[in-house]
Amino acid sequence: MAHERVERWPLTGRDAELDAFNTAWANRRCQAVVIYGPAGVGKTRLAEECLARAIRGGFESGRATATKAASAVPLGAIAHLIPAGVDLSDPAQGFRTVAAELAGPPHKRRQWALWIDDLHLLDAASAVLLHHLMNASAVRLIGTIRAGEPVSEAVALLTHGEAVHRIAVNTINRDQTGALLKAALGGPVGRSALNALYTTSGGNVLYLRELVLGALSAGALSVDGGIWQLTEGSTVRTPRLAELIGNRLAAAGPHARPILELLALCEPISMVDAQQAAPSGTLRALEDAGLIQVITDRRRTTVQLVHPLYGEALRASLPKLRHRMVLLQQVARVAAHGARRRDDSLHIAAWRLAATGTADPETLLQAAAVALHTNDYNQAAALAKAAWREDRSAKAATSYATALIGLVRHEEADQVLREAQELIPNDADRATVFEARLNNIILQGRLLDAQQLLQMRNDSRSRLSLTKVLYFRGRFDDCLECCRPLLDSSDPETAMDAVLFAVSAMLRLGRVDDADEVFEQLRRCASGPGWERKTRKFSLYSEFIEDVDAYAHAVGGNLFTAESLLTRQYDQATARDEMVVAARRATGLGFVLMERGRPRSALDVLHAVATKSTQWELFAQWAQASATICAATLQQVNESERYVTLLPPVGDDIEACNNRVARAWHAYQKFDKPETERLLIEAAEDTKKLKQHLHQVWVVHHMGRLGMAGLAAPYWNVPVQQEFLQARLNYTRAIALKDVKLLTRVAEVFRSAGADLFAAEAYAEVLHFFQSGGQPRQAAAAVKQVADTVALCEGARTPALTYLSTARAAVALTAREREIALLAAAGTASKDIATTLHLSVRTVDNHLQHAYTKLGVTTRRELAVALGATRLNG
Repeated sequence: MAHERVERWPLTGRDAELDAFNTAWANRRCQAVVIYGPAGVGKTRLAEECLARAIRGGFESGRATATKAASAVPLGAIAHLIPAGVDLSDPAQGFRTVAAELAGPPHKRRQWALWIDDLHLLDAASAVLLHHLMNASAVRLIGTIRAGEPVSEAVALLTHGEAVHRIAVNTINRDQTGALLKAALGGPVGRSALNALYTTSGGNVLYLRELVLGALSAGALSVDGGIWQLTEGSTVRTPRLAELIGNRLAAAGPHARPILELLALCEPISMVDAQQAAPSGTLRALEDAGLIQVITDRRRTTVQLVHPLYGEALRASLPKLRHRMVLLQQVARVAAHGARRRDDSLHIAAWRLAATGTADPETLLQAAAVALHTNDYNQAAALAKAAWREDRSAKAATSYATALIGLVRHEEADQVLREAQELIPNDADRATVFEARLNNIILQGRLLDAQQLLQMRNDSRSRLSLTKVLYFRGRFDDCLECCRPLLDSSDPETAMDAVLFAVSAMLRLGRVDDADEVFEQLRRCASGPGWERKTRKFSLYSEFIEDVDAYAHAVGGNLFTAESLLTRQYDQATARDEMVVAARRATGLGFVLMERGRPRSALDVLHAVATKSTQWELFAQWAQASATICAATLQQVNESERYVTLLPPVGDDIEACNNRVARAWHAYQKFDKPETERLLIEAAEDTKKLKQHLHQVWVVHHMGRLGMAGLAAPYWNVPVQQEFLQARLNYTRAIALKDVKLLTRVAEVFRSAGADLFAAEAYAEVLHFFQSGGQPRQAAAAVKQVADTVALCEGARTPALTYLSTARAAVALTAREREIALLAAAGTASKDIATTLHLSVRTVDNHLQHAYTKLGVTTRRELAVALGATRLNG
């Protein structure tokens, strides 16, 4: 047949793209090359050549095609690339093992190039695993993406970043079309034929190919004297590409339809399955016609459609009953030869689920576990729901509920778990379901409900859960007392969790030194044999060990170490695509950056957590409170309003103090002195009554920072350990008592701790005392101390720092500028100022603008603050 000449089209006109690949691939830091462009422009052919070049450069290779069918199950597209013997029942450990197996032993490292076609169709689990392998330097990726197609967050993360190089592929021009046709047909194409083919195809390679194949089959394109011409009287029709594809598929004949439909729903399929579904002659004819392709990758030979658009066309025309029958036939086919490959059982489950709504529960739950690990909660919920319908077990219920919680559908999760508690007779399984339900209630912040549930039970696990509830309710003394009997439990998991919450409670009580001693016990447990296996099996909260370590450094005034630990932990969680863990680490890191006086950097990591629905409302509330304070610190009025609006009402929980303090900063920003005082006094009374000593320290410190030092005396005697916490109390005490020496010592403690904004504020208060006391020389020295420190604070503009502006204003403004500025700050209009001073309005506005520029302000309200004309504490 004439069209066999163009069965495999050559690669021409892509020299620039190949040069770009060579340059990117030669960079040792390159993790991926992603080729993107519209459908049919030749992305796959270019990627194939890129892979060949990588192989010639010494890389081992693997390839996969992401398809709609494969995306129905986690790892469906790349399961065949996972080394044999890797256990994925624990996805976290399994992913690490995959990386180690692919990399090979240290003395004989291997380099892998993986080509994944149609990345936009990749399931989230496959994308997360690939991203993990890239970050571990186990593989480099070559991928293609169809432009304009929606992609999941996991795929977006995989295909962006400094180490990912993107190559755009577009349609080819007329000269490139001529060169391609010449190479494909084995001879030049006449001008008339070339014009017709190029004009109709628009330079789209797939469209061009379909036109040429159609013209060859119809006899409209033939060779004459070595030149390909359109036969006399014939023209190139101008149908849409979809119509061309439909015609070509129909032309394959009814005998080929079954295998084409099978591929549309289940591709890629093994050669064995393909040969059972269609005679060898049919397969050869379809391959000759350019509709299917046979791919051999190591010992695996598969069959798939040549282009995804063929599958789209076939699926669109497939009746529902036929769709069901094709899937069930493939299930029987694969099951008959024992489902030998790793991905067979997953695909069988997906095909059965799509055909009948049911599947093997155990396989579904294994797949759901992988989806949960990669935060693909929608897929996990669909898989686990199907398993729960078939198997009313604790494992199915908790898997389904966990996915629903990930989707922030807490009430549905609670309904599933309550139903499971009623249906499951086994006591151990009922206990598992109860703990899952309890955790769901805690995540919602329904802490009183959780406490009431637990008080009806008296076993050690329930007692441990009660310690968690008491902790999150802010009852730290009660939490510590509840922990004590469990610290020496014979169950290592119970003992380790008890130590974790005992340490956390001690930190919240301000007992930093005592907490460090107890934390040593936790460190010893964590380094003991079998730690990872045990914690994965039992403890939802064991992930917090590193968080608590960093938090202890922050509370104790070692902010440099806390920032370093949390940055590393946040980066690691992000690199592993553990988004829930990363969000928690971002919240802690944002808090530490805020404490360090880096409000802009803090907002960079807090914003996503503060503004996005999360399965744990207490962490979201912490992020929202910190973000509100940072925005107010920067005098970002709109942003502060946005974050404070997201805050839930002040509740009976661990975040009540932060919630009130954030609202107080927002009220101060709005010049609402009564509301600021009310919120801070409420917070001080509450923390004192509940013996929340660390929180009480925070409130007293904020009272000093917001001009309420005189009201803090009843609250500043707090029994806490560590110089840093005492310095926070002494800051407010020193302002109230006008103790310059104490303030100076406080400033030095803050600066040593890395709390630059706190130090700048303390120096600014010292400056104020020197100014008001008529000590100009000391005031001048203090100006430099404040300026040097505040320069590190990313533009923070807090109440105490207005003293620096006032001091600078005294020397920066001319007499006339200061005169006009004071009148403007008092609310006098420019016209009235001009009348009073016998000046023109234009002259008044010019002087005002000069004053604004010198003082770094933009409004009359800010001008009043800078000149000391207004401040909440007078």
